Amino acid sequence: MTVRDLRWPQWTLARFTIRRTVRAATLWGAAMALYTYASVVGFQDLSPSRQGRRAFVDALGGNLGLKALMGQPYRLDTVGGFVTWRATAVLSLIGAVWGLLLATDATRGEEAAGRWELFLAGRVTRRRAALNALLGLGAAVAVLWTFTFVAAVVAAERPGVGFSIGAALLFATAVAAGAAQFITVGALAAQLMPTRARAAALAAAVFGVSFLLRAVADVAPTAHWLVYASPLGWIEQIRALSDPRPQWLLPIAGLITILVLATLSLAGRRDLDASTLPDRDTAVARTRLLGSHRLLAVRLTRTTALAWTLAAAVGSMIYATFARSAGSAFASSPAAARLGHGLAHGANQITGVRTFAGIVFLLVMLMLMGYVASALAAIREEEADGHLDNLLAATVGRADWLSTRTLLVLAVTVLAGAGTGIGFWAGSGAGAGLTLGELLQAGLNATAPAVLLLGIGVFTLGVLPRWTAPVCYALLAWSFLLDMLGSVLHLNGWVLDTSLLQHPTLAPITTPNWAVAGVYAALATLLAAAGGLAFQRRDLQPH
Repeated sequence: MTVRDLRWPQWTLARFTIRRTVRAATLWGAAMALYTYASVVGFQDLSPSRQGRRAFVDALGGNLGLKALMGQPYRLDTVGGFVTWRATAVLSLIGAVWGLLLATDATRGEEAAGRWELFLAGRVTRRRAALNALLGLGAAVAVLWTFTFVAAVVAAERPGVGFSIGAALLFATAVAAGAAQFITVGALAAQLMPTRARAAALAAAVFGVSFLLRAVADVAPTAHWLVYASPLGWIEQIRALSDPRPQWLLPIAGLITILVLATLSLAGRRDLDASTLPDRDTAVARTRLLGSHRLLAVRLTRTTALAWTLAAAVGSMIYATFARSAGSAFASSPAAARLGHGLAHGANQITGVRTFAGIVFLLVMLMLMGYVASALAAIREEEADGHLDNLLAATVGRADWLSTRTLLVLAVTVLAGAGTGIGFWAGSGAGAGLTLGELLQAGLNATAPAVLLLGIGVFTLGVLPRWTAPVCYALLAWSFLLDMLGSVLHLNGWVLDTSLLQHPTLAPITTPNWAVAGVYAALATLLAAAGGLAFQRRDLQPH
C-alpha cells in the first residue's frame, strides 16, 4: 500500500483496478493503433490510382458476407471510407469482447476471489466499490482511445491521407465506444449473475444479439431499421473518417450512462458475494464424467472446448462463402498478388482464392493461439483458487493431472485446426478450386504457433505460475503486432523471428513447411516436459 492509498483510501480500489488492467489495455491499444495505421498503408498499396483500386473495393463492398461481418461500407474507394469500414468494425468488435470479459473479471471475478472484502472492511461502501471499479475500467478505455487517436494522427501525415484532428478524435471515440459500451454491459451483468462465468455469458449474449441485429440490418435492405436498435449499429453510423456524424455518439453516451447508474443502484442493494438473480440452493445431482480426474477434466472443459471448435469451423465456413468473389478481387490487386509470390506468375482466380484462404488461416492461427492462452489461464486459475488441492489430496499425481489438461488442450487445438479446413471447404462449395486435402493441411499447419505457445505456457506454469496468463497473452499480442508491422515497416530479421507466426508458411498460399511444424512441436514437447518437472517439484501457489 502506498502513501497515496492511505491519503485517499476511498479511491484505492480504482487505483487497484487500473494497475490490473493497464498492461492489457496498453497491449490492445498498441495493436489497435498498428491495425489502424496498417489499414491506411494497405489501402494505398492496393494501387497508386483511385481507378486501380476500384475493382478491388467494389468486390469487397458488394459482398454480403463482408457486409454482415464488418458493416455497410460507405465511400469505400477513399482512404477515409476504407479505414472507417475496416478498422472501426474490426476494432470495435474486438474492444467489445475484450471489454465485457475485462469488466466481469474486474467486478464479479475479483469479488468472488475475496479481494473486495479488504476494501469493504474499511470506509468503502458497496456502491462506491462498484464506482471505483468502473473508474478503473474507464482508464483502460482511455488508453485504447489514446493509442487509436495517435495512430490516426500519424497516418494523417502520409501523402494523400489528410485526416483532420476532429476526424481523428471522432474515429478514436468510435473505436473505443465498443469497449466502453460492453464494459458497462459486463459490469451490470456482474451485479445480476452469481458467478463470473454466468455474468460473462449474459454479457456475451447481449453482444451476440447486438451483432446479429447489425448484421441483418446491413445485408437485408428491408430490415435496415434494425441498425438503430443495435449498440454496434450506432458505432457503424458514426462514419468518422468518411462522412462524420457525431450525433450518433448521443445514444452511445445515453446507454453507457443508464448502465452505469443501474450498476451502481444494484451494487448498493445487494450483499457482498450475493447477486440480484440468486443461484439456486438445490439442484439435481449430475454425476456424469466424475469417475476419474481425467473425466472431470473433460467435464470442466467440454463447453469451452466445443465453443472454440465450433467457432473456428463455423467462422471459416462463413468466410469461405465469399471465397470466389474475394478471390477475384485479390487476383486483380497488385498488393494481394505480392502475398502470393510463391505461386506461379500471372494473377488468376485460383491464385486469388489461395491468397484469400491464406489470410483466413492466418486469422485461424491467431484464434487458436487465443484458445491456448485462455485454456492455460484457466489451468492456472484452478491452482490459484485452491481447486487443485482437492484432487492432489487424493490419489491424483501432479504429473498425471497436468499432462491430462495439456493433452486435452492439444487435442482441441488440432481438432479446431482440422475443423477450419473442413469448414472452409464446405462453405466455399467444395473448396472454390482448392481440394479438401489442401485445406485440411492448411488447418493443421495453422495449429503450429498454438502448439508452441502451449509448450511455452506449460513451462511458465511450472516455473513462474503467476506469469502464465500474462506471458501467453503477451506472446499472442507480440506475434500479432509483428505480423502487422512486418507488412508496413522493414524490421530486422531477428526481431521478426521472435514472432510465433513468422516461421510457419501461410498455407494454402504455399505448401506447408512440415519441417518448421515439426520443430515447433519438438520445442513444445521439450518445454512442456521441463515445465511438468518444475510443476512436480514446486509448492502450489494461490493468488
